This record gives sequence, C-alpha cells and structure tokens, in this order.
Amino acid sequence: MKKRIALITTDVDRQYQINLIKIMSEQAAALGYDLIILTHFVNYANSSDYIAGEENIYSLIAKMRIDGAVMAFSSFYNTALAEQIEQMLHEKSIPVVALDYKSRLFPSCLQNDRKNFCTLTEHFIAVHGFTDIFCLAGPKDDIHSEQRIQGYTDALQRHGIPVQPENIFYGDFWLAYAKDFAENIVAGNIRKPQAIVCGNDYMALQLSLTLLNHGIRVPEDIAIGGYDGNPDTDTFQPMLTTFSSTYLENGVDAVLMLDNLISPSADVPKIQTHPAIRIGSTCGCQTGVTDNAPQNQKRLDESLSNALYLHSSYSSVMNHVRSVKECSHAIMKNLYLLNADSNIYFCLCTDWEGDYERPENYRKHGYTDTMRCILSRIQGRNDDSDILFPLEDIIPASEAAPMTYICTPLHYQDRSLGYCVRSCRYDKIVFENYYGEFCQVTANAIEKIRTLAYEEYLQQKIQRLSERDIITGLYSRKGLEAQISSLDRTQTYYAVLYYIEGSERYREHFGEEYFRQLMISFSQAVNLSCMRSELSAHIGKNSFVIIGACDGTDFPEQLFINTLRSNLKLLEMHRNLSIPLTFPHFSAVTDHSTAPEDLLSILEKKLADYKNARNKSSDVYWTMLHELQYRIYEEPQLAWNAAEAAQQLGISTSYFQHIYKKNFEISFNADVIHARISLAERLLKQTHLSVSEVAEKCGYTDVSYFMKLFKKKNGKTAMAYKKSQN
Repeated sequence: MKKRIALITTDVDRQYQINLIKIMSEQAAALGYDLIILTHFVNYANSSDYIAGEENIYSLIAKMRIDGAVMAFSSFYNTALAEQIEQMLHEKSIPVVALDYKSRLFPSCLQNDRKNFCTLTEHFIAVHGFTDIFCLAGPKDDIHSEQRIQGYTDALQRHGIPVQPENIFYGDFWLAYAKDFAENIVAGNIRKPQAIVCGNDYMALQLSLTLLNHGIRVPEDIAIGGYDGNPDTDTFQPMLTTFSSTYLENGVDAVLMLDNLISPSADVPKIQTHPAIRIGSTCGCQTGVTDNAPQNQKRLDESLSNALYLHSSYSSVMNHVRSVKECSHAIMKNLYLLNADSNIYFCLCTDWEGDYERPENYRKHGYTDTMRCILSRIQGRNDDSDILFPLEDIIPASEAAPMTYICTPLHYQDRSLGYCVRSCRYDKIVFENYYGEFCQVTANAIEKIRTLAYEEYLQQKIQRLSERDIITGLYSRKGLEAQISSLDRTQTYYAVLYYIEGSERYREHFGEEYFRQLMISFSQAVNLSCMRSELSAHIGKNSFVIIGACDGTDFPEQLFINTLRSNLKLLEMHRNLSIPLTFPHFSAVTDHSTAPEDLLSILEKKLADYKNARNKSSDVYWTMLHELQYRIYEEPQLAWNAAEAAQQLGISTSYFQHIYKKNFEISFNADVIHARISLAERLLKQTHLSVSEVAEKCGYTDVSYFMKLFKKKNGKTAMAYKKSQN
C-alpha cells in the first residue's frame, strides 16, 4: 500500500498556504509519500451550524489510513477545535509533528526565527546604517515573539548598539495592533524611530499603510521591515523588505522529521528553499516596485478565472437539478471552472438522505464507513459511474505516483453530506479562491434534491393514508384498493395504466406549476372519460389507473383509451398546455385465473418491464417503437403494415424491420399475428362468438387462414380451444 501522511491546516486559498503545501508535497513525494490535506473553508472562532458542518472534515482523521501527520495548530483561529484535532491525532497513535508551535503531545518543528530575524535586523544596521530601530513583535510569551525579539537583540549587540527594552513592543501578529501603533506615532504618543522591524509581514504592511495615510513617508521618514516573505502581501504597495522562505524551510523540515519518526533512515533527499532577505521598497534599497513575475502571473490568472466563474451559469444550473444523476451531469458541464491539472472527486455518505421517518436524526458527525463517489474527473476524463468505496481509502481510485490530496467538506449547515477531494502532483497544485463557493453550490443542490425527495415521501405517505389524491381528486392507491375489494368476482374487468413519462424534463423546461397543471388536466380528462362507472386513481408519482367492467363491448379498454385521447385533445384546445397523447400505457383484462385485485400488480409489472427495457436500450426510436407496439396490441384487428409504420418513423422498411426485431426479439409481422391470436384467445374464452366472428374481429377475412395460424400457435383448433375453456 502507498505511504501516506496528512497535513492538517486551514486557509489553503491563500498563497502562503499553497506555497507551503507545494514544498511539503514536493518533499513528501521525494520520500515516496502521498500528502493528504484536511482543511475547511470558513476559519472562524465561533459556533454555528454552518461552522460545525465545516469542521466535520477533521473527523476523517479517525477513519483514514495514514502513516503520520503534520499539525499546523497556529493556522486555526478556533483553538478549541485545534486542541480537539490534536487529541484525535494522539488517539490514533501515529507519529505526529507540530508545525511551528510548541505542543504538549508531539515533537515540534520550529522555524529558526532567532537567526533569521537577526539577519533581517542586521540589514537595516549594516546596509542602511540605522541605529535607532524598534522591534514590533507578536503576543508576549509567544515562542515566535520571543525568538524574533532575541534575534533583534543579537543583531544590536553584534553591532554594539545598546538594547533598550522600551524599543521592544508586543503586538498581535495581525492588523489591529499595527494600525494603533502607527496612529500613536502620528499622534506623538510614541516617538518616531529610524526604522521598525516587524514580527510578520501583515503587521509591517498595515504599519506602512497607516503611516503613509497620515503623511509619514516610508522609507524616507521611517523604514520598515517584515518577516515571513508572505506572498499574500505582495499584491499591495509598498513592496515590503522582508525575510523570505522561512516557513517553506520549516515545512520541509517538518516532513523530514515526520519521516524520521515513521521509518528512520540515514540518507534522505532534502528540498532546498534558500531562506534569505527579499528586498522591497520599505527599507530604502529600492524606490520602485520589486519585480515579482510569479506573483503578477498569479494575479492575472486569478483575475481571468474569477471573471470566468462570475459570469458562468453554474449556480443557476445547479438550482434546477432534481436528482443526484442530474447533479453529476450539471457539475461535469461546469468542471471547466476548476483547473484541468487537478483530478477531482465528489463523495457522498451513503446515508446522505437521512431517515425520512425520523428527519431530526440526521448525520452531523463523521462519515459513513462506505462512501459513494457520484462523480470524478481523472486525467481530464469525467466519470459519473456512482462508485462505492471504503472511507479509509478517502477516494475510490489509487493513483500511482505520489500525489497531493486536498479534502474539503461537503455539507448543508450541520448536515454532513460528504466531502470533495482535489488531487494533483506537487508542481500542479492550484486552489481557486472560489472553490469553496463551487463546493457549497454543489452541497446546496444536493440538499435541495434531498428536500424534494422528502416532500415526495411525505406526499406519498399522505396519499397512502388517504383514499383521495390531494392533487387530482381521484382515488389514491389506498382508495383504489378499497374499491377493488368490493367488486363482483363473477364479473370480468379491464384496467389501463397510464405513465406520465419525462416528468423531470417537463419540470425543468416549463417549471413546477406547468407540470402541476398538466397533471390536473390529465386527471380531468380521465374523469371525463369514465362514462361507465369506471374507477380512476392517481397512484404513485406519475401513474394513473382506470378499472372498469367489461359490459359486452368487444374492446372496452380500447374504447376508454380512444375516449381519453379525444378528451385530451379537447382540453389541449381550450388551455395553453401541450398534452402529449402518446404517454406509455398498458392494459390488462381478468380471466378465470385472475381477480380484480391482480390487475394492479399486472400493470405495475408491465410498467417495470418497460422502464427496465428503456434504461437498457440506446435506440433513438425506442419510444416510437413501443408506442407502435402498444397500439398493435390494443387494436390488433387493424390493417397493420410494415411499410406504413416505417414511413411514420421516417426510416426505410428494411431498417424498420431490423430495429423492431432488435428491440422486441420478434419480427413485426410475427408480432401482429401474436397480438391477433392473443385477442382471439380472449374472445373465445370470454364471449359466445363463433369462430368465424372471432376471426373477423381479429382482422382476418379468410377464416381458413385464421384457423391455420391459431392451430400453429396453440396446437389445437379454435373450436377445440373454445370448448376447452367452457
């Protein structure tokens, strides 16, 4: 099995973290490890359902298979969460390295702040000749603050400059203190030094901007230095003089330390990072903008990709999906928004829909032991095969070369739906700053699908408990079954089932209200067609059933179908609706071996067979062929002709005969004969018609030919068959 280590961190949409991940991934790859990043998008130190859903991604720690981990505690604003993660890693009993912080549980890999900050301070002394230098550090008793202050002190002492405690200030490693500090200088509450070296770049940048806003020139009036070489500050002016790549060196060292804890070895390759002073304009070395082509290229790329995402229709498209499969297809159409160099996996919990009987009991913590990958893009190829895989594998595929996997949550509020994974080589890592929104739009669509399914469940539950359908006013399934139970068992009954095929397509193209009106209109046409006390019901989601007594009419089911078609045409003329007349429909008639109660199951079996055949077929003429076959079996006595049928489909007669046999495993002519003989059998069993009368009603003017065909199929003459049924 491949070696795998994890990095637990946040804010991976910042270039600082991306650069850190890249260098750690490169070092991990050189040692033969996959690097798995666990992260979330909203790095806040507060509590809400949404934050709980975000932070659930770290529950993967307990389940996934890894050989070791690096914990970036200081990247978390929520220290309580970071402490929980530390405890989870501790309980996993794997080697863990604390990245640039002191941990009570794990060995720490710290930056060489003292040496590097000394080098930064010496630049202001040796190059610019400053002797009056302030040090603006982070919080008091913070190890990074103390190390950087010690480096500042070392530099002053090395050059014979007295260390004055009043020139050392403790800040917050962020913007607020730096702004206040600058305003105190402007107000005269703090004297103005020659230079200020800051404990990180954000403080240095905010200090510079505030001073400049108040008319104090940088570096002419006060020179300023930063620390870390944070690339996220490069997008602002003035360009900072800072000590760069210290955090990158620390990331490499953390991976090497972890590898040594996992499997100590004497000779391992180390990726070089070359920490050094990076000259900007705030110290006085340069007055212009430092040339930084990689950062400028990044800003250009981001500008273009952000504009592409902003003007895409992704959100609106995802708002209309109504099933997981539709959701997968919509995502696939929009994957061009995500960098093509990365593979991607959308993984759902197998219980993402929750428990409809107890909707308050949904998954808030962790993920299912078996996950469901609804969509993946691997090396540019999309796949929506819907694959199940073990949670410990993280993704369903195993990629050969060492890869970096960035795992992010997929949730709606505190409902755990699953997670997303981006994978790529260390030198191809890209994390769009709108990727979090992309994932949340996906999660919102999945939640909408779940909500629609739950609403349908409730509606069906109500219908099961009620004898009348609340939408159409027809009988519900329960009501129909109750009515069937009271029917006369000595009577013969027919039944017709209509299936409103393509309901999702109607909803998507015309809207929910249009589809509702279509269903109501169809039910009204059914009501108008029930002229002989038929029972009519709306069962399930898209099915209508009509059951009536055979009152001596030769083809009562066909009479009803024809009447319904006429009424649908009338309604279509009087309303602004297009009502298809070719919805799939199935009929059945009771005989001595079947009772009225059996009609429903017979029809639903025919519908199930139809759906299965539809799903398996790729023939574009499938629907038209089945509609033709329905009509043949409804009215087999008509003069059916292959050439005319082919003309209606717009194809040649030979091709029509080919695809007909391919779909039904019987030739067109043989199927017509089969339909006619089946009708003959029914008439011989259920009526007192003579053989010649039956032949005529089945479309045969030549009685001898009819009798020959009948005997060939049944092994006995029509007269013998009739006697055997009486």
